[in-house]
Amino acid sequence: MHNDQKVLTVDMGTHKVRTTLTVFYPQRKTIITTAPSRGIKGGNIVNFQSAKDSLNSALNRLKVESHIAVPVEAYALITGAHTISYAVESKIVFPGIQAITHTEVNDVKNKAKKELLRKLGQTVRSYYDVIHIIPQEFIVDNLRGIQNPIGHNGRELTMKAFVILGAKSSIRTINSLFEKVGLKLKGVVLQSLAASYGIRDERTYLNNNLVLYMGAGTTEYLYFKEDKPVSFGYIPFGSEDVIDNLVQQLKLSRKEAEKLFLKCGSAYAFKVSKEETVNVNYGTVTRKLPRVLISALIHAQLKKLFKDVKEKLNSADKSYVSNLNRVYMTGGLAKLKDIDVLAEKSFKAPAVVPDAQDTVVKDTALSPAVGVANFLYSMSSGRKLTDIKEDITKSFSEQGWLPRIRRFIMELI
Repeated sequence: MHNDQKVLTVDMGTHKVRTTLTVFYPQRKTIITTAPSRGIKGGNIVNFQSAKDSLNSALNRLKVESHIAVPVEAYALITGAHTISYAVESKIVFPGIQAITHTEVNDVKNKAKKELLRKLGQTVRSYYDVIHIIPQEFIVDNLRGIQNPIGHNGRELTMKAFVILGAKSSIRTINSLFEKVGLKLKGVVLQSLAASYGIRDERTYLNNNLVLYMGAGTTEYLYFKEDKPVSFGYIPFGSEDVIDNLVQQLKLSRKEAEKLFLKCGSAYAFKVSKEETVNVNYGTVTRKLPRVLISALIHAQLKKLFKDVKEKLNSADKSYVSNLNRVYMTGGLAKLKDIDVLAEKSFKAPAVVPDAQDTVVKDTALSPAVGVANFLYSMSSGRKLTDIKEDITKSFSEQGWLPRIRRFIMELI
C-alpha cells in the first residue's frame, strides 16, 4: 500500500457523509462512521460551513470508535459531475532493445498525460487535471494485447489507456474543506471506479460488463472490456429524484414519500399485486392507495434511467450493449426491491446487486468507501497492473510560491 498500513477515505454523499478507515496490518479491518449530510447535493458542496460541520461530525466519531490513530491524510471520492474522460494512445521509443520496467511504464503514462493535456488545449488545462490513467492495453514492438509489459523486451512501448480528469475547482474546494477539519487531501478517486473495486474480489474478471453506481443524487456507469474500463458516463439522477417524483405525483409530504419508497417501493411494477393497498398519510387523513401505483411511478423513472444509460453506451460504441454479458448494480438505489429484474429487462442481460467485498462491510451502498482501499491495493500489487503510481506526483495541499511555480513549470513541460 505504498508503505501505508491505514487508508482514510471520505465520501461526501447527498444523504450521508462517511469516513472510512481501512487498516491492513496485522489483519484487515474496516471502520465506517456516518453523519447526516448537510450542504452537499449530488456531489456538489452547496454550503461550505454545513459540509464542514457534517464532515467534522463523522470524523470525530471515527476517532472515537476506531480506538487507533486516524491518519491526517485522506482520499476523497469525486463524482462524475466533476470529471471528464478520454481514451488515449502514447508511444515511447528506446535507443535499442531493452527490458521494460516500472520506470518505462511510468514514462509512457506521463507522456500520455502531457500529450492529452496539450491536445485538449489551454482552456481544459486551466480547469481540469488528470486523476486516473488506467492502462487498457500495452504494445511492445508489434506484440499487441499485453496487459502487463514489465519483463518484456523491445524497442518501443505503446500504451492505450482510459484517462479521467477532475475539475480543479472541485478538488481545491475539497482540499479547503479537508484543511478546515485538520486533514490533508492525498488524492481523489472517481466514485464509480471505487465502487467497481468495492464489489469485486481478486478473482473477478470484468469483460463486456457494465457497473452501475446508483446513489442518492447521481448515477454513474463504467463499461469494462478485458477487465479495464473503456467507457464512462454520468447522469444527475438518483433516489432523491425518485422520491421527489412521488411527492409531486401523489401530493405527499417528503417524509411520507420517503417512507413509501423504503417500505413499499419496487422497481418492477408487474410483480406487484393490483389488489394490494397501502395506507398513506395526508396530514390528518389516511387514505388507501394501490401499491402498484407507487411501484409504477418508480418503475417508469428507473426504466428511463436505464434507457438513458443504453443510449449513452450506444453513442460510444453499439457493440457495448449488444455484447453485454452482465450488469452489476451498486449504491443505495441498487438496494430497491426488484431493481435487478427491471435491469435485466432493460439491458437484456443478467443483472446482479453484489455485496461489498470486505471482511466486515457487505452493504452494497458502501462499495465506494470499501473500494478506495481495494483500488490502492491493486496499484501496489504485482499481480495486477491496474494503475501504476505516476512519477509526477502532486500534493493537493501544497501552499506558498515555490509549489505554485513548480506546478506552473510542470504544466508547461
